[in-house]
Amino acid sequence: MSGGGAAMIAVPVFLMMGMSFPLAVATQKISAVFWCPPAAYTYLKGRKVNWRFMILFAGIGLIGAYFGVDVLLGLNRRTLEIIVGILIVLLVVHAFFKKDFGMVEIKGYPRWRQLLTYPFAFMLGFYESFFGSGNGIAFAFTTYYTRGYDFMVMLGYYYAVATAWVLFAALLYFRHGYYDFHIMIFAIIGSTIGSIIGSRLGRYKGNQFIKTLFIIVGGILGIKLLIGI
Repeated sequence: MSGGGAAMIAVPVFLMMGMSFPLAVATQKISAVFWCPPAAYTYLKGRKVNWRFMILFAGIGLIGAYFGVDVLLGLNRRTLEIIVGILIVLLVVHAFFKKDFGMVEIKGYPRWRQLLTYPFAFMLGFYESFFGSGNGIAFAFTTYYTRGYDFMVMLGYYYAVATAWVLFAALLYFRHGYYDFHIMIFAIIGSTIGSIIGSRLGRYKGNQFIKTLFIIVGGILGIKLLIGI
């Protein structure tokens, strides 16, 4: 519904089951391969889709995703959590005080401003591949200030491009031996059902509802990352 909390919920649960961090992330990524497309379809249904933007953004992000997996396997995860936590809290606070953020789609942004979207694709793909929680928040800010998208369009595009990133990341984890198909099957089934129900509810409720969830979930995520729970 909000694009901010899937990994925040799933990864800690997998870790509590005794999975290693790379395996937990790999499980979350492969399940996202299946639940992201129905969410993207729901939010973009009836909208004019900018396929060129979506494909190019996803392609640049794949380059970042390739490097992100290697970083995870030798990273001080706590340092990353603190940095990302600070950024997410700042973005959520900004969204809270900017009342019109994501409420309506803004048309007519100049070409040069729209092109500023693409440098962020590498960074978002990089982060998506080894954690990704809160990436929808960063994507929302990027596309709102460069393309004027509202929340439903933001989420639709985010889930679409993230599908390519999580698939690529999952395959890289598999190559390193991080997979357990018995667990992954149930993760896929559960998350896909949740995606269909959640995205339909989000579309039905509208931008204000999504923004409220966006702020609540993003705030919880940012604080969780900062205090390390």
